[in-house]
Amino acid sequence: MKRVLYIAVILIVCIGFFFYSCEKDEVVSTPVENPALNTKATTYLIRQGNHYCEQNAAELMIDPVIHATVTFDSSAIYTSQDAVNQGDVNKLIGFSDCNSNHQENSARLGWSWTGKRVALYAYAYSNKVRIIKSLGTVDINQSFPCSVRAGSNFYYFTVNNRTDSVERACSGYTGYRYKLFPYFGGDEAAPHDVRIVVVEEQPGSQNQGAK
Repeated sequence: MKRVLYIAVILIVCIGFFFYSCEKDEVVSTPVENPALNTKATTYLIRQGNHYCEQNAAELMIDPVIHATVTFDSSAIYTSQDAVNQGDVNKLIGFSDCNSNHQENSARLGWSWTGKRVALYAYAYSNKVRIIKSLGTVDINQSFPCSVRAGSNFYYFTVNNRTDSVERACSGYTGYRYKLFPYFGGDEAAPHDVRIVVVEEQPGSQNQGAK
């Protein structure tokens, strides 16, 4: 009888571990490409206590443009430990520029939780000067189109039908740049797991495994 009970306990533990593993793997999705639409869908995951997302492999870009449709779920709701940090801008997607570090020259979309909605921003560095501009707000579970593009003299940021621009420091630069992925912070790390779904059009970027 004891042996039967022992075997039953082992089976229950194994089954529980199996379902836990399946649930965990389901959260960290791999990119899903759709050749017919030339898109790639990725659920970016930023683990609790981290700044960087898990899907953060180095990727070089040729064309200075990103078009995507983005969806935030309820994991975008958070309260900072220090109230001063609630207004810090988290990063969404973008790219470095001008053959320099992204804290010298780059263009990204940013976001933060206002307490009611997700606020979106143009977030750029132009010759080491950081520039942040509001691009409106969206609701949780509301998919929205967005883009980041480098023109000759300006970066252009679009969310839904709203576009704003930031001056670009390296007019005419046409070399490689590296892609920038979702990042939480600011000063504080993610207070819990944060998931962001990005369905990205593929205009001609190529993964080079750069560091």
